[in-house]
Amino acid sequence: MDALLDPMALDKVLGVVEGVRRIPFATNGYSGSVHERWEVERRGGERLNLVLKRTRPTRDWTAFRTGDTVGREAVLLDTPELAGVWSAFHCPYRAYVIQDGEIAVLMDDLSEHLFPDVDEPITLAHEDVLLDALASLHAKYWNSEVLGLPWLVTPAKFFAVLGPRSVDDGEPFFALSDIVREGWRSVFARLPSDIAGLLSTPAEALAKRCDGLPRTLLHGDAKIANFAVLPGDRCAAIDWAWTGAGPATLDLGWYLAVNAGRLARPKEAVSARYRALLESRLGAGLSAAVWEQMLDVGLLCGALMLLWSKATALESGSGEAATEWEWWVDQLHRQVQSPHPDLAIGGR
Repeated sequence: MDALLDPMALDKVLGVVEGVRRIPFATNGYSGSVHERWEVERRGGERLNLVLKRTRPTRDWTAFRTGDTVGREAVLLDTPELAGVWSAFHCPYRAYVIQDGEIAVLMDDLSEHLFPDVDEPITLAHEDVLLDALASLHAKYWNSEVLGLPWLVTPAKFFAVLGPRSVDDGEPFFALSDIVREGWRSVFARLPSDIAGLLSTPAEALAKRCDGLPRTLLHGDAKIANFAVLPGDRCAAIDWAWTGAGPATLDLGWYLAVNAGRLARPKEAVSARYRALLESRLGAGLSAAVWEQMLDVGLLCGALMLLWSKATALESGSGEAATEWEWWVDQLHRQVQSPHPDLAIGGR
C-alpha cells in the first residue's frame, strides 16, 4: 500500500513521474469507499488523470451483503483465469493492492467518457455498445470452469442483497436500511398475496430457479453509471465488487431495473436486443424455453433488488413511476400464474 500511495514508486506502470496532485472527492455511492483524483505530471510534460479507490470490505455494506471478505474488485485483477474479462471490456485499471484487510485500485479517470448523471435515455448506439460488451463477457465465460471460484457472488446473494429480508440481517452500516425497509413495506401493502408470497420466499429457495440454466461470469452491477464508451466504441467498466456467477440474465434484470429512466428502448426491446447480441457472440441460438426461463430469473432478481425503490417512487404521483411499477408487477404476475414446472420452488 505504501508503494501504491507513493506515485514516485509507480514508474513501471505510469512512466517517469515528475509530480502528482492528489484531490479527495466524494461519489454518489453508498459503499464507504474513499476516492482521490490524481493529476500526474510525467516526464516531458504529459499529464495523466487517474482515480484511486480504497475500500475495506469489513466496512462496506455491499461487501457484507454479498459475502465479500477478499475485496472482489482487486481479486478480479489478481486472478489470471479472468484476464479474458478485458477482451470484452476495456481495462481502466493501472495498479492494485490487497493488504491487511484493505484493497486499493488505481485506474484511469473516465470522467469525460462517463454518461451524464441525468435520468434521461442514452442513445441507441451507446446502448448497443453496453449490451454487446455484456454479451461478449457472458459468451466468453459461458459454462466455464472458472465459475467455481469461491469468492464470486452467487444467485442467492444477488436475490438477497436488497431483498425484503435485507434489513433484518443486523448489518450496522447499511446506509440504505431505512429507505429500503420503508420501500418494502410499501411494496407488500400494494401487492396481491400471490406475488407477495413469491417475493417473501427465502432467497436460497428462489435461487434454485437458476439450477440447470447456463451459467456465466457476471459484472453484477450493470448500472449505466459504471460504464463509459470510449473512442472507437470500446466500453470500459468499473465497480466490479459484485462480480458473480449465474445466468447471464441476472445482469440483464438489474440493468432493466436500475436504469429504468435511461433505457434507449422499451424493456422488451432491450431484452430482445441483448438476446440477439448474446446469441451472435455464442455463435448459437438459445431455445425459446431456455431463454424464457433465463429471462424470468433475471426479472425476478431485478424485482428483488429494486422493487422497493419502484414502490417508493409511486409517492411522487408521477405517471412514469406508476407505469414502471405496473410493468414490474405484470412480470411477476405472469411468473406466479405460469411458473415453469421444472423450475418451480420445491421441484413442483
